[in-house]
Amino acid sequence: MDEDGDGYRWEGNYEKTWELIKETDGGLVDLTTSSAKREKRRLIQQRLSNVKLGVMRHVFLLLDQSVNMEDNDLKPTRFICLKKLSEQFILEFYDQNPISQIGVIAVKNGKGQKISDLSSNINKHIANVKAQKACEGAFSLYNGLETAFKILSSMPSYASREIIIVAGSLTSVDPHPINDMLTQLAESNIRVSVIGLSASVQIFNRVSSATNGTYNVMLDEQHLQELLRLQCAPPAATPTMEPSLVKMGFPPHVTDGTLSLCQCHVEDKTKAELTTQGFTCPTCSSKYCEVPVECKICSLTLVCAPHLARSYHHLFPLSEFTETSTEDLIDDTMVCGGCSKTFANQKHVYRCESCNSYFCYTCDIFVHDMLHHCPGCESRPR
Repeated sequence: MDEDGDGYRWEGNYEKTWELIKETDGGLVDLTTSSAKREKRRLIQQRLSNVKLGVMRHVFLLLDQSVNMEDNDLKPTRFICLKKLSEQFILEFYDQNPISQIGVIAVKNGKGQKISDLSSNINKHIANVKAQKACEGAFSLYNGLETAFKILSSMPSYASREIIIVAGSLTSVDPHPINDMLTQLAESNIRVSVIGLSASVQIFNRVSSATNGTYNVMLDEQHLQELLRLQCAPPAATPTMEPSLVKMGFPPHVTDGTLSLCQCHVEDKTKAELTTQGFTCPTCSSKYCEVPVECKICSLTLVCAPHLARSYHHLFPLSEFTETSTEDLIDDTMVCGGCSKTFANQKHVYRCESCNSYFCYTCDIFVHDMLHHCPGCESRPR
């Protein structure tokens, strides 16, 4: 506790945002701390290459909504903070996994309540998460897993089936032994990963270990955001995952068609309206506002070519750039291969081993996290 008794010391750390601002040798403001840089580099080094991945994923995000989520060790409360980070996670998940589907389950009052079905509708997921208000009752690990298992067990075996649990409770009120559920999850090759908000819990560790998932306990809000971001990358495929050809359709985008209802909002009368544009299914001509989506009429997966291209970088990730001291540069007038700025006031630069182009720290992270292609390699004549 603080000497004045206002609260715990770690609660005050979230309000000292000025401590993140550092000044470089040249007098410029550097908003990136050395610890954050090391963490970014560590995440790049951990990326797998030449490994079979499950790029088609069916994922359930299981959120703890018990009374334990009303604690304020995350500002303003655990649950409000988790809702904000969950929205960011959903956006980033679809950015990196455009041909995957996600659903959301809330666990409160000892029950698992599905608040969003498995789909590719980003706006619907975010709206359903925002609509959650009260935290009630106790957390039930068994009931939450059972709710997700009933749906995931019927999903095709060629896709990765996963459950991501974010729990702030240290206890679980279960109607049956958890070992029964673990056996069913392991036999169905459903991967369970857990992110704890309080402390390490032995049962969470057992669940993740038995299903080849991961278990981590967050340190602060930034660390929680990083742990959720790690779940966006597709996991390695299990040996029992069956390879299969998946039929997909590439719907044309119609801008001046006849007035009609889209299948996305035909059930929601409050948002249903006649429009002249949308994506039409090449098989049954049903109209949809956005893709990717599974056609409700013929069950055909509708995608666009860029969606498949964005999944490509997971299979062949960009190699890590070599960190080099700026003192070792032959020419002091060299500029970054990304932003074309000089390396003044920077201690380290990063070199691509293929084309020998040099990049600053910011461009190095951007190339690996967003671009997934080296600008120097792509600009070379072929």
